Amino acid sequence: MQPVTQISSKVISIEKRNLRGAECEKCGAKMFPESLLKPHLTRHRRRKRWFNTELRKLQYTFTHMRDFA
Repeated sequence: MQPVTQISSKVISIEKRNLRGAECEKCGAKMFPESLLKPHLTRHRRRKRWFNTELRKLQYTFTHMRDFA
């Protein structure tokens, strides 16, 4: 996931500083400044790992429930 190109990105000015924005391709969230995109993507990956772990636990439980029935 790359930052939005310079042509389509927005620039906001705060206290005489220009902050270039980036957009998350996964959820569409806009970050100002674009350095916040990396931690945002890390959260996406962490949440996906957690979700997959929980899904594996459920699949294991359902498989074993069928074995006993």
